[in-house]
Amino acid sequence: MSTLLLYFFRLLIAGSFVVLFIGLFKPEWLRFRDKQPDLLMTFAMAFGLFMAGFTGASKTYYTVDSKVSEAAKTGIEISEAIYSNNMPTPDCQLGEKLGKPGASDDEKTDDGIHFAVRTPGNYNGTVAHPLLMAYAPAGRDRDDAEELMYLTREATAAGFIVAYADHRPLSPESVVQLAEIPKLIEQKWCVDKKRIFLTGHSDGGTIAMATAIFNGTKHIPAAIAPSAVGMRYEDLEDRNCVKPTPVMLMHSSRDKLFPNYGKEAIEWWAKCNKCTTKTYKASDRKAPESGKAWGWESYYKQELAQKAEDLKPGQPLPFTAPVPGVEGCMAYSGCKNGVQTWYCEGNGPHPEWPGRNQAIIGFFKAVAVN
Repeated sequence: MSTLLLYFFRLLIAGSFVVLFIGLFKPEWLRFRDKQPDLLMTFAMAFGLFMAGFTGASKTYYTVDSKVSEAAKTGIEISEAIYSNNMPTPDCQLGEKLGKPGASDDEKTDDGIHFAVRTPGNYNGTVAHPLLMAYAPAGRDRDDAEELMYLTREATAAGFIVAYADHRPLSPESVVQLAEIPKLIEQKWCVDKKRIFLTGHSDGGTIAMATAIFNGTKHIPAAIAPSAVGMRYEDLEDRNCVKPTPVMLMHSSRDKLFPNYGKEAIEWWAKCNKCTTKTYKASDRKAPESGKAWGWESYYKQELAQKAEDLKPGQPLPFTAPVPGVEGCMAYSGCKNGVQTWYCEGNGPHPEWPGRNQAIIGFFKAVAVN
């Protein structure tokens, strides 16, 4: 039913352009009860059809799953952590950090970026906590980001401090400004500087990934778990590899905004992490058919075609294996220092957070730090 509605609303959008075109070039075709609308009325009709179609199509294309909505409601609740003997050695003196337990909603950077901080309900100010930094997608603020990603309950229960930041338009300057937030949190709350983890969705995922590869910020994250990133292989191939970094990259096979970007991006990470990946050799290429030009272009075109086939949506990446107990996630093997390099493919539309919160927390908890 939703598919039929979607086509109906798309038909309204197409109809709006037809009405406008006829009104401009064949106005005599538009007659109702022997009356011909003037140009202003024609424009109003076309605009009305367009807005009805656009609004209806957007709502039909993306309706929030009821299970996701329910998870989001409970996911923003703060939990109490279980502090055990295997927690890191106390890293802060009692009373040294002045950040309060629970929710802090109105934190702000020197550049005017607002962010919110959530600690476990029974926050212990002498224990060095891992920090999970979550960046908002385009047009969303920190509150929207918390509702979209609903990481608070599971992160605080696992002993994390979690923070959500307002969105800033993508630029190198924005990456640097947003990357300052973990340092500001360290000044007020007891944070383990070696266990700072980044996530985010869409633009937020791109911010998390860019922070991990930019020269001035790459030292900050111990691992990243970006979702629906807007960076593909060609955006990354000219960049120098960073130190081996655990990556859990999430992307949807139905992402229409950044189609197949996730598979391309994780291939770059797998090569930088020195994982076992497929190599494309000139000796593997077939010679061009008789009479056709011979040269490196022919080999290169074949290589691109083979890569496109290997990275096809819905198809396992070469030299990866399923992650035990984590549905939809594939892991590379042989990565340097044993760093985990995962690709997790979903099937929701671009605006939808993948909802792999338990897997994200588990992924970060397993990261080994020196």
